[in-house]
Amino acid sequence: MSLLSRWFGPKYNDGQLLAYAQTAVAEDPLVSGVGNVMINSERGVITITGRVQRTSEKDRIEGAIRSALRATGIKFERIVNDLQVG
Repeated sequence: MSLLSRWFGPKYNDGQLLAYAQTAVAEDPLVSGVGNVMINSERGVITITGRVQRTSEKDRIEGAIRSALRATGIKFERIVNDLQVG
């Protein structure tokens, strides 16, 4: 790996971020199978979209993803929670 690719190469592993985020939601018994939730990761920004029934589900999904990513120590920029309630 050259010095330039270390400085200017990708900072985030979007594939890993997406895998950890999806696993976190799937393994959380309070939110797995809840609504129509889609997760995407681009340049370290995890975006959660779709529809859930309650605000508590929306918050729980974001919290599960944030906790999982922090526990693994994987680097990410931020989480954008665009889930719709209703």
